[in-house]
Amino acid sequence: MPSIAAGDCRLQAFNPPYERFDSDVAEVLDPSEPARGSALIWWLQDGLAQRPEYDILSDRPHGLPLIVLLPEVSAIRQTLPLLARVIDLAPRAILPAPYLGTPEYLRKVLAAPPRSLPDAVVRYLQRRDVLHDDSIAKEIHRIFELAPEINSVTRLSRRMYTSRRTIGRHFALHELPVPSHWLQFARLLHITIQLQNESSAAFRIATRSGYPDGFTMSNQMKRMIGYRPTEIRNYLGWEWVLESWLRREAAAGSLKLLL
Repeated sequence: MPSIAAGDCRLQAFNPPYERFDSDVAEVLDPSEPARGSALIWWLQDGLAQRPEYDILSDRPHGLPLIVLLPEVSAIRQTLPLLARVIDLAPRAILPAPYLGTPEYLRKVLAAPPRSLPDAVVRYLQRRDVLHDDSIAKEIHRIFELAPEINSVTRLSRRMYTSRRTIGRHFALHELPVPSHWLQFARLLHITIQLQNESSAAFRIATRSGYPDGFTMSNQMKRMIGYRPTEIRNYLGWEWVLESWLRREAAAGSLKLLL
C-alpha cells in the first residue's frame, strides 16, 4: 500500500478503505454530516507556515479524529511554534511520521480503542458542549463503565445507588436523553470497539454482550445510530458513531445540539 512524503501535502484525509491518503480534505471538513470513518492526518513540519492549518483543525467538524505526524528528531525544532499547542486540538494520536506514518499503521490507530472509553466519551461530550455539570458527567462516565455488564436501567440505578426516578429526573433537568438511551448506546459503543478490533462474527459479539442474537443487536444499532454492524466494521473510529447518535437524539428533540 502506498505512503507519501510528508512534504507533498501536509493536511490530508484518510478515508475508507484506508489504502492511501487524500489531499482533498474539503468533503471531510463539511460540517453538515459526520465524516463516517474518516480522519485527518496532519504532517507537522513548520510551526510558522502551518498556522493556517492549525486554525482549520481547531474548527474541524465534530466526530472527525485527528492524527498528528511529527518529523525526524533533527527537524523538530522547526515545529516548536505550534507543537506545544497541538494537545489543544484533542488529537487521537501524535506519532513520529518517518516510522509510523503509513496507511497500514494508521488504520490500526484509527480502529484502536481509547485507554478508557468512559474517559474519552466524557471528554468528547464536554468539548462538544453537551455536558456542563460535573455531577451529570460523573453519571454518564459511570454508565459507560457499567454498560458491558448491565442491560437495564433498573440494574443500572442499583449499581449507581440511586433510583430510576431520581436518575431520570437528573437527566431531564440537564435536558439530556433519558438514561435508558444512554445505557443502550453505551452498550453499542463498546460493541463498536469490538467489531473494529476483532474478527469474531457479529452474532458472537452480540450474545457475549448480552443480546439474545445478532439480529436484535443489529436492529438496535440501526435504530439508534443509523448503521448496521457491517458498516460499523468497515468505517473505523468511534467518534463518528457517537456523533451520529447525538444527531439522531437531537433530531428526535431529546437533546439540544449545536452543529
